[in-house]
Amino acid sequence: MKFVFATERDGTIHFRKRHPEVTVREVKELFEFRMAVQPTYGGALKGVGHTRDRRFLVVIFKWGRKKDSVFILTAYPAKRKHVEVYLRTVGGRP
Repeated sequence: MKFVFATERDGTIHFRKRHPEVTVREVKELFEFRMAVQPTYGGALKGVGHTRDRRFLVVIFKWGRKKDSVFILTAYPAKRKHVEVYLRTVGGRP
């Protein structure tokens, strides 16, 4: 799968500006596991999932035309309410 990240004018990845503790690797890892996905503004989707290290993140993204690519708008650490949504939607433990 091809990942495209929203960037700032200076070329930095958008989510890294406000959330430098979130890495590109972690965002890519979210798509390896089940996510709780909800529609959000402008046709984008909000996904709540976890990394290999069981760290929960929220990612706002859009699928490419054939779902072979994904455009990442932003990502940030999940709060408790996000994890609760994940557990209700996906069920059980991550």
